[in-house]
Amino acid sequence: MKRPFGLVAACVLASAVLGRLHAATNLAPGPGDTRLHLEACTKWTEQQGSFTFTNECSEPVALVFVELGGLRRFDRVIKPKERFDIKLPEQVINMTSWLFTACPAGYVPSVPFTVEEQALIVAGQYECIRRRGASRW
Repeated sequence: MKRPFGLVAACVLASAVLGRLHAATNLAPGPGDTRLHLEACTKWTEQQGSFTFTNECSEPVALVFVELGGLRRFDRVIKPKERFDIKLPEQVINMTSWLFTACPAGYVPSVPFTVEEQALIVAGQYECIRRRGASRW
């Protein structure tokens, strides 16, 4: 029995569109989409009265440094051996609550910067997920 070409074409088109829609809504990271954070090879120091971050890793680091009140946020990629000056005195940093993550460039932390997740971030209990489009936070 012959099937009308229009019906077959519609089914093929629907299958392609719905397959893409399903893939776009699947937010779970795929194989190879997660990496360990790079906190172990980064260093925070005070240099000439200002708080600085130094990348001592062998690859670029995506640094996210956020004040918990939401007033300040630094989101930078720091090259190996490069130092990033926050341009804030260490006293200001110590008087307010801050969180930071250090992921490989192109990756974002697996947990959001929220008060509820603060303990995980401070303890370094997060992974880094390959960045897909716009940032989650």
